[in-house]
Amino acid sequence: MGAQGKGVYQVKVTLSGIRPPIWRRLLISPEATFQDLHRIIQIAMGWRASHLHLFQAADGRLIGDPAEDEDDMMGFRDETRLRVGSVLTREGQAIKYEYDFGDSWEHQVKLEKILPAGGEGQLPHCIKAARQCPPEDVGGVHGYYEFLDAMHDPAHPEHEGVKEWWGGEFDPEFVNLEEINQLLPERDALFAESDVDALPPVDFCGLSPSQMHELLQSPLHCPSVFKPLINAKTVDQELDTAPILKMAKVLVNELGEKGIRLTGKGNLPLKQVKAMIEAAGEEVVVPFAGYGSVRSEEDILGVQLTRVLLELAGYTRKERGRLLLKKSASKRLDTKGWLTLYQDILAVTFSEFNWAWMDHYDGLEDIQTVGPFFLWLLAVKGGGWLPVDGYVNDMLAAFPLLPLSALPRPYASEERQTRWALDSRVIRLFRLLGLIELTPERALFREEAEQRLRRTALFEGLFAKA
Repeated sequence: MGAQGKGVYQVKVTLSGIRPPIWRRLLISPEATFQDLHRIIQIAMGWRASHLHLFQAADGRLIGDPAEDEDDMMGFRDETRLRVGSVLTREGQAIKYEYDFGDSWEHQVKLEKILPAGGEGQLPHCIKAARQCPPEDVGGVHGYYEFLDAMHDPAHPEHEGVKEWWGGEFDPEFVNLEEINQLLPERDALFAESDVDALPPVDFCGLSPSQMHELLQSPLHCPSVFKPLINAKTVDQELDTAPILKMAKVLVNELGEKGIRLTGKGNLPLKQVKAMIEAAGEEVVVPFAGYGSVRSEEDILGVQLTRVLLELAGYTRKERGRLLLKKSASKRLDTKGWLTLYQDILAVTFSEFNWAWMDHYDGLEDIQTVGPFFLWLLAVKGGGWLPVDGYVNDMLAAFPLLPLSALPRPYASEERQTRWALDSRVIRLFRLLGLIELTPERALFREEAEQRLRRTALFEGLFAKA
């Protein structure tokens, strides 16, 4: 059996990288378009169709939405015109399907059998399913495993938080096959009601979808977007312009061999906090300068952020009420220098650090996923002073669905919340990392529209356009 477009296709869709496996077995028509297959997979797996997607055939051909490849750099085959039966022609063939280029959920779609037509009932139809798919925006495979650990361990420090975020208990074994088959016939109406077509077209400011994919997945190693670091000496000379590194140097030097005794609450002594503020500049790290005195590390985001990133990067540890510099970290600094520490900080910032921690604001987790796009915006237009609002507008133009992850609040629209969070997470974080400058450094409420930014020489040394 195997004539193109004949019979009924039995396909198995398996989510890659998860054990025990998560999969769906489906009966579909070979005449279905790849756009329809995308919708079928979304409903069958339990995704929400709120991110980009792409198919890749075994020969490397890319199949997707042509609106996401307007300059035709990717050479997309149009998913609205291409039939599944024209690509999958024999049993055992498989293609890849990727959803959400940030979390990077990869699926294998395998043609298991070509069945004779007749008696199969309404198509498409899900005949078997195993395990519930991960929540949207959970952070990819690694984030999903962390989510499960916290969800199922009442003693886990994040247990209550993940339950609240998910909205109750999460049973990874649960699949509602009946509900899937109830929704499949309604897929066209469900997608139409998502208002995706009503959104403005995305604008990636010159990036192709594949470059965007690479950038969001690996912002520090994306050769099609940024050149690798070619002049470490020049970059090393600019490191002291980064507030985070200035504070890290003061803290590391004070730690020495004996470490620092922490306060009863586990904070740095006030003397150490003030030394770090002085090193980085009060204007940058103290948001209420001129309105009150510094009383604790807990009041100073920049100081706390420095501690968190050093710990995530493996430089420090706490033991018996003291903050200590790890011996391995001390040796790494002695042999490789401060540039390596800064690069390690950047790496954990984009891979492990939770950006929402900076404002403790619920919702809008997608900002971290799309945040690396800000690096490209700086490379394209950051050479001069431009309004901060303009950059925020660019982020919203590239990711028009971003406000959908905001929680309903009576005092602010979803877009207003998104703008606040982009400022409190992306702009503030990039400033502390020394990748941008701001003027005025702190904008009062009435001055927000006038605040401007530009990239720094440190940024230019690290992120030169390819």
